[in-house]
Amino acid sequence: MKIILALLIALFASPAHADSQIELEVYFRHPEFSSVLVSPGGEYLAARVGAEDRTNIVILDIRNFPEVSLATSYGMPPDEHADNLLWVSDDRLVFSTSRQAGALAQPRSTGRLYATNADGSRQLQIFGPRGGSSVWRSAQVIHLLPDDPSRILVSEWAHDRPRPHAVLVNLFQYQRTSVVAVSPLERGILMADQDGQVRLAAGVDLDGKQMFAWRRDIDSEWQQFDNPFTGDISPLGASRDGAHFYVSSRDREQLGVYRVEPASGEVEAVLPDDQVEVVRPIFDFAGEELIGAVFNTGIPEARFIDPAHETARVWRSLQEALPGYALWISGFSRDGKLAGVTIYSDREPGAFMLLDVENLRLNELAASRSWVDPARMARVHPVQLEARDGLPLHGFLTLPPGVDDPRDMPLIVEVHGGPHGIYDTWSWQPNTQAMASRGYAVLQVNFRGSGGYGHQFEYDAYGQWGAEMQDDVTDATLWAIEQGIADPDRICISGGSYGGYAAMMGVIREPDLYRCAFAFVGVYDLELIKRTGDIPQSEMGRRYLDRALGTDRAVLRERSPVHHVEDIKADLFIAHGSEDIRAHFRHYHGLIAALEKAGIPHEKLLVQGEGHGFYRLENRIALAERMLAFFDRNIGDGRR
Repeated sequence: MKIILALLIALFASPAHADSQIELEVYFRHPEFSSVLVSPGGEYLAARVGAEDRTNIVILDIRNFPEVSLATSYGMPPDEHADNLLWVSDDRLVFSTSRQAGALAQPRSTGRLYATNADGSRQLQIFGPRGGSSVWRSAQVIHLLPDDPSRILVSEWAHDRPRPHAVLVNLFQYQRTSVVAVSPLERGILMADQDGQVRLAAGVDLDGKQMFAWRRDIDSEWQQFDNPFTGDISPLGASRDGAHFYVSSRDREQLGVYRVEPASGEVEAVLPDDQVEVVRPIFDFAGEELIGAVFNTGIPEARFIDPAHETARVWRSLQEALPGYALWISGFSRDGKLAGVTIYSDREPGAFMLLDVENLRLNELAASRSWVDPARMARVHPVQLEARDGLPLHGFLTLPPGVDDPRDMPLIVEVHGGPHGIYDTWSWQPNTQAMASRGYAVLQVNFRGSGGYGHQFEYDAYGQWGAEMQDDVTDATLWAIEQGIADPDRICISGGSYGGYAAMMGVIREPDLYRCAFAFVGVYDLELIKRTGDIPQSEMGRRYLDRALGTDRAVLRERSPVHHVEDIKADLFIAHGSEDIRAHFRHYHGLIAALEKAGIPHEKLLVQGEGHGFYRLENRIALAERMLAFFDRNIGDGRR
């Protein structure tokens, strides 16, 4: 199989450019498109379109492309975003929404579902709360019910009704729903088999422990069954026989995809791995049978249960035709003749293609950021190193364009947020690209506590903020020095959210290692985060903080940057949003007060109207300008 690449060659050619500095707006403008989904009849494309404080929906007619037939925000308030697009028929689209209080905050489902026809008619909310509070709610479509074209099956959960319900939702009007199943477990989700029968329940207790239940058919009683793995699992879907379910395992000894038979407890390895987790499952063109999965390898890798499967052959043909790119097939038309394809790389933020499956021809539809020239972007190299105790660590080294053999580079150690469950990936990222464009090498490491490498890698780091987790960042920095990559006199540490915490702890614990630290919307007082912000508003959130941070007040104070500023030698730049309720803005004020009291020089920035990460383009650019000027003064060629 060969893919015809005429359009791709034009799209990704490398024209000659003057060696001028790229404007920062190129990196920090919001993407035009963030996903594209082909309709079952192959006539329409649905796309998510970014704005400064929301994500809207656009529907395109393939026959008249690129004419826009619909663009709407459905009257959604600021910070509410359309997500989880799903064509429920040839011309009707359903999507959910989430809230996000800042660009770095984790989205939270509102529990609302909306629907529209492809031509923009019959737009309405079909499920979920109308106005008012939408915190701690979720709604997920779990079956399309092809024999019932006016309804879909939805699993919904709400904080005031902790057991998930499976309900029938009308696609054309907002009305009282019919409950078809109630989970025996709290929180989580109900799942249906391929015939639309609710057979599996997943739940979680207030301490985050997973629980599962199943039933032989809809007339049988629910039976709980134990997780056959020592780590968390994620149900992926039912097999055709209805007696088995596919799961992805986070057990360090049994990573990958497994088939589980609840009746017997039998587990069969389908796509095992010994190092990395599954990123997402791959289904056949009908969206019914699991055929493979994408794994969290350095460059994401798709693997298949049956490599000869028709859909697997299409994936492999694309991969072979596009070396150096990762890809995702977002959905096929009902007849399997058309598919939406997303490709991306370390230098390409994302391009959306329409695949003619029969003729194996790709046609360009849109780019995530059409103004980005991949030929001028920085390369991102997967790296592996060992922590001081021998634990393997994975990360990424971004090098300035034109640098192939880095030696004695000025280095920025960029620490990701989260921290638990989040991880750095091989991809185009605004911050690291902007840093590299100004001549800096950028090192990212997935320290213990990060996701992507198994349950134990993440959960064994609970209680290790400022300790083993920080040691991993230090060890990655020392590795870059030992490899000759970094000039030991020109290293800064940087990060947002937890990364801001780690930046401050880095210059406190290793006062002679880093020349400067940039901390953005960070947590600086571990006692304060247990009392303020949105996480401790729920019992589950409070228990999570107790597990992640510990409960010993003396230890919390010892590991809080706000109490150790006198140890800092490095130059500092502290930035925050005045509306931040995740790393509450009181963290910023407390740290600045401590620095001023101790007489520690620092640069500061508090931006009004922004939350946990900045949305507005002018604020994003202004912050980047200040950040890069700060690095230039400390480790740039013209440093003082």
